[in-house]
Order: sequence, then C-alpha cells, then structure tokens
Amino acid sequence: MQCSMIMKKFYSVIMMLAMMIAALSFTACSSDDDEDELNLKQDYDILQVNGVNYACYGYRCMVTYSSSWDLASNYGEILLPCGKISDAQKGEYDYDYMFAISLEGNKRLDKGSKLENFSPTFVSSEDFYNLDAPLEYASGSATITDKKDDEYITIRFDSFKLGNGGKSYTLNGTVQLDFDED
Repeated sequence: MQCSMIMKKFYSVIMMLAMMIAALSFTACSSDDDEDELNLKQDYDILQVNGVNYACYGYRCMVTYSSSWDLASNYGEILLPCGKISDAQKGEYDYDYMFAISLEGNKRLDKGSKLENFSPTFVSSEDFYNLDAPLEYASGSATITDKKDDEYITIRFDSFKLGNGGKSYTLNGTVQLDFDED
C-alpha cells in the first residue's frame, strides 16, 4: 500500500513536469508575425566616413548606444556605432567602430539645430588612445532633421569634417539614433 502511494505521487510529479515542459515548448514557438511585431530586424543607416560606407546601427536596432543631451548643462554626446556594410547586408549585427561627437552650447539641441554651432569635438574608437586631443570642427554641416525627446534623433551629415591638423574625419549621410534627454 505504502509503495503504491509513493508511486502515485511520483507519477503525479512526473506528469506535472511533463505538462510544464509541454507548455513551455508551445510558448517558445513563434511565427514570423511575432518577430515582425517585436521589430527584431537589424536595420541600419549608411554613414560614409572618409569616403567609406559603414552600417550605422541606431534607433531601429535591438542593441545600440544612446546619444544624450543634458538640459541643465547644455552638454551632450552623439554616439555612432558603425560596422562593415558587408556584414550588415548579410544580416549580421556587428559594429567595429564607435564614433563619438561631444557637444556643448548655450541652448537646447532641437530640430533644425546645426552641430557645428555646439562646439563639437570628435573621438573615434580606433584613435581613442592615440590622439593627444579630440578632433575639432573644421567644415561642413550636420543638421538635426528630426527629434523625438527620449526616443530618437535624426542627423544629416553633409561633408561634416573634424580634424586636428594631422588627422581628420569627414562624415556624410543621414542617421537615426537612440536619444535620451534629461
């Protein structure tokens, strides 16, 4: 009798575990429609840096970095995570370079603002340890064409050149980046 009760309890536990595993396997299955709803597509913009096209991973990507603007100090940073365009075209999400533009000014960063009016300085991840000083604005234009607070910022770079005499970077293209404003 005792053995029969233990076997029934053991059987109940096994059945419960089997039902839990079955339930989890059903919820783990998904259709392509679910993937579209979650926006899992690795979308990217094309940013040209010194004449070479890069995939710039921004607002429409699952994983990226947030650009930011501090309303109290009027200081911010534009982060441009970029990777090989050939990898992006194959559907591979991988960035090799991080470009950062630091900004400061006496007014808010808004739609229509030009980055060159905010004392921009520039650092590339490949030069981070080699530069004596960050690169400074030289010529061209970078205009904020769209902005949604605490969501995204869209910037159009038109021959936006930053340098320090010996080294320079020229950016072209339109990118949409994650954006946090405090």
